[in-house]
Amino acid sequence: MKTTMYFILLLVLSGQVAFAQDQEENKHEYKHRGGTHNHFDIDLGLNNWLEDGSNPGGAAYEVKPWGSWYVALKSINDTHTGGKFHLLWGPDVSFYTFKFQDPSVRLTKTDNEVIFSREDISGARKSKLEVIYLGFSVVPMLQFGDRHGHSHWDHGDFAFGSNSGGFRVGVGAYGGYRIGSKVKYVVNSDGKNKDKDHDNFFLENWRYGLRFQAGFREVDFFFNYDLNEIFSEGRGPALNAISFGVIL
Repeated sequence: MKTTMYFILLLVLSGQVAFAQDQEENKHEYKHRGGTHNHFDIDLGLNNWLEDGSNPGGAAYEVKPWGSWYVALKSINDTHTGGKFHLLWGPDVSFYTFKFQDPSVRLTKTDNEVIFSREDISGARKSKLEVIYLGFSVVPMLQFGDRHGHSHWDHGDFAFGSNSGGFRVGVGAYGGYRIGSKVKYVVNSDGKNKDKDHDNFFLENWRYGLRFQAGFREVDFFFNYDLNEIFSEGRGPALNAISFGVIL
């Protein structure tokens, strides 16, 4: 029995040593590789919009935070520019969902503007605006320690790395072009009825703004602020979108 236990213990210790050596070799390779490498990131978070810098509480277009999802699929190039500096850049597809606080709200496009109105609808469950953008972002990052601890999709595998990843922080910019938009309504009336309307709703075609992101070890966060207004000037309320969440 003791011999078996010693044998198992020896195998475990050998495995731990081999694992530690592999981790050190991987970190050493990453540290000295330099240049640019590519990985796949997913921004997952929530949306809202601001009117004159604050939440438009009480307005028909007030957004319900939970359910107003922000998702971006990103092909990220990480360029080590020297020392502690990295440049994260690449294309993405981002999906905005603005779920209205009041499910009876309807978004109507007239000849000159869009109008948000509360309708007398029995059984209204959901009312939301969805917008899709094709974009590009550039974020200079200051990296303290080894970024090997950052989690991301790399060549088809989800890698968490080791616990040695340091703190990282950066501020950059992004831009994008709207490639789709629609409103969706869900009403419980003799079963679940869904109504979709694809239109531009006088939404601005271009989206651009500032991005802040920071991380420590295996966790990264982002915050986006759109400098442009969601709707064309004079065509709808003056709203600036924000989004925040985690980077997978």
